[in-house]
Amino acid sequence: MRILGKLGKLLKRRGKAVMDEGLKRFRLEVTLAGSVPKEEVRWIVNTVTELYRVSPLKVPSLTKLVIVDTLARRRQLMQQDSRLAGAQSEEEFPATHEAWWGVPRIVACVESLKKLPKLVAQASVRVAAGHSILHGSREHYLFRIPADLVRRGREKGWEPELLERLMYLVASGVKNLAVAKFLVRCGFVAEQTALALNQLEIDDQERSLWQMVEKDTRSQALYMAALLRNILFAYPVLPYAPVVASAMVEMTSHLPQNKAYKLRALGMEIAYAFPGDSISFVNPAFEMLWRRLVEEGEG
Repeated sequence: MRILGKLGKLLKRRGKAVMDEGLKRFRLEVTLAGSVPKEEVRWIVNTVTELYRVSPLKVPSLTKLVIVDTLARRRQLMQQDSRLAGAQSEEEFPATHEAWWGVPRIVACVESLKKLPKLVAQASVRVAAGHSILHGSREHYLFRIPADLVRRGREKGWEPELLERLMYLVASGVKNLAVAKFLVRCGFVAEQTALALNQLEIDDQERSLWQMVEKDTRSQALYMAALLRNILFAYPVLPYAPVVASAMVEMTSHLPQNKAYKLRALGMEIAYAFPGDSISFVNPAFEMLWRRLVEEGEG
């Protein structure tokens, strides 16, 4: 059976889990890549199915769950599949979701997950499962930059590739916001708070990157958009964990004061304006970011 396109020889399919919780019937098609201990398979599958059982929204009838042993194997898988699908991917995240071929697929990397505190690792898998519920179709991964923004970008020296990267960061930020709100609604506040705080931590190397990009407005905007993704993910737990606000301030403390404030204010603006539907909100969120971070320049 074709599970992962041309990577069929790399992966060995191990089985399926069929769950029937009353009217909630769903199927996980589980594939292992490399040497994955049974206990790792068990807790990852349980983390996904636990969310599916309590979800107030309809869950996918079929979800592909790929569990990979090493980061190197995961990187190989995602790079090859993203090329085949013509999509951008994030190879370094411990658990990700996409629906490039119309079926929700979760990819979890055991090596990466083991490096995290257990609560953060569990939250990472839960986020991917949340994406499979909210963003389990291909349309959630196809976004077209409006012609007006292409024109405005060209006027400010933005090549199409840079605009596409900025759109990707905005779209993934909006989808992360949607998933975080959904998981808080489902009651997973503690683990989502732990993951939000983890994502708001940046190391010295990431901070020093600002010195390399601060003289180029395009690089500045891309850098700040990457930080914005984590800010948006953290907003839904703010009412339950005020410490998250302090973490946002700390994460942006290396930026010039006016830019740090502008970035956090943009996060709040987008979070409060979010209507609940990711697809319809990506372009308005992109417009907000473009106006604040690009057109307002040094203001």
